[in-house]
Amino acid sequence: MINSSNEIAEVLRQLGERLREARLVRNETQETFAARIGLTRQSYAKMEKGAGSVPIASWLAASDILGRLKSWQDVLAENKDLFEQYEKKQKKRKRASGTKE
Repeated sequence: MINSSNEIAEVLRQLGERLREARLVRNETQETFAARIGLTRQSYAKMEKGAGSVPIASWLAASDILGRLKSWQDVLAENKDLFEQYEKKQKKRKRASGTKE
């Protein structure tokens, strides 16, 4: 669990580094990639440095361009206990099928 500003800063730094690596694999300049997600080069450079001031929409736009938008679906998703789900399914009232033998 992330609970300190240092840990948050480290996660943002890692995200920025991953973004930089993905951009370089695509052989794009910061200016070109920034324009694609609707940012100035300076704002995009802040993303790569892990600045916390960059709007989440910019991260989502960058993820979409990189084909990684689906990976955000699990962010803040409710944790599901598989045993609890199974128990709920077993407790559901079963209805008669209406078929006669």
